[in-house]
Parts: sequence; structure tokens; C-alpha cells
Amino acid sequence: MGVSGLHEEKSTLLTPQEITQFFMEQGKIMTFHKGQPIFSCGSKGNRIYLINHGEVKIGRSTPDGKEIILDLLGPGDLFGEAEAITNQNWKNTALAKKDTILHWVPREILLRQMAKDPRISLWLLQRIGAKQLETENLLETLLFKSAHSKVAKVLLELAKHHGQKKQNGTMIDYLITHQEIGNTIATTRETVSYAFMEFRQMGLIDTVKRRTLIKDMDRLEEMALS
Repeated sequence: MGVSGLHEEKSTLLTPQEITQFFMEQGKIMTFHKGQPIFSCGSKGNRIYLINHGEVKIGRSTPDGKEIILDLLGPGDLFGEAEAITNQNWKNTALAKKDTILHWVPREILLRQMAKDPRISLWLLQRIGAKQLETENLLETLLFKSAHSKVAKVLLELAKHHGQKKQNGTMIDYLITHQEIGNTIATTRETVSYAFMEFRQMGLIDTVKRRTLIKDMDRLEEMALS
């Protein structure tokens, strides 16, 4: 079934399978090598992307050259929807953290399918609204939380999007450095490393093959709220 026929279904929500099908049928596929930019600040935001394989970092640079990480994405994640809908230039940059395969749909096709199928419009509206709430939560964290709370918050968000249940906890299947975490919460790599050390001593986390294992989700959530 093509996307043009999705509105004939009784359900008002798109399934993940239908979303993937939409990108495969209506879009194109591109491959980016580790470290290769996908788009840069100021370029035309005329595409919406779906990650098939790999990892993508969304961020921007400050006037003094420091990096601010706004989002860390993996397989199944989408980006670019707000710019594609509003026809705005990118305000951020996107970089492949590892070899990455993307599906992308041009703005004109996206708008045409939104007009044909209201469920696509609803799906995009929900995504943009959810991102807005995440941004507000991040701003609150940056302004009012301690450094340890910020680190705990990042780990919980990574577990939410990239966590895999294991016998002894939740493994974050996403390779991220302490520097990248620091760039996400506007703190130093040393501060993040110190928080990790204390979390390990408290029995909240462990490190397994460069991945973080959350051993006590409840206590880490308490830490994030402190």
C-alpha cells in the first residue's frame, strides 16, 4: 500500500512500518562516511531525513568556536521536519558520527503527501510538538539543575531512545564521549567524567565495552531531579 492510500485506513496514527515505507517509496537513499557533514548552517532546509543505519549529531558552534550538541540520533530517528515544512534555512549542522545510511524526502513531495493524507500532517505535528517540549525541558535542566543532575538527565534520555534491556540493567547502545555529553549540557569533559565516577561508585551505572550500562534506573531518575 502506498502512502497516498494511508488515509483510507481506520487508524489515525501512522505506524513505524508505514513511516519507513513512506521514506522508501517517496524518498532517496544516501550514504555518509564517519565525520562527513550532512548539511551545514545556512543551507536550505528542503528535506526530511530518516536514519536507516548509523548515528547523526545535530549541533552548532558558538562564536568562540565551542560546539553545542542539540541532538544525538540513531536508526529510526528523523530530523529536518520543521525546516522542510517552513522552508527555512538550517540553523544547525548535521554530522555523521559513524558511517550512516539515510533516506530523505524532498520538501515538495512531503507537502504533497501531507495534503493527500492528514495522518502525515498529524504525525509531523506531534513530532514537532514533542521536540519543543524536549527543548523546554533541556533549557530548564541547563538553567536550574546541578552538573550531576544534567549528566543523569542525558543518560536517561539516551536510555529512552537507545536503551536495550539486559539482565543486569539497561545498556545504552550509543557510543558517546564525555566531551560530547559536556557539549550537550554546557559543562566540561572533566565534570562529566567526575559524575560518571561517582555514579559508578554509587552503583548506578557501569561501563561495558565503551557503552554505559544503567544498573539502577530509579536512583538515576532521582539524581536527575535533584
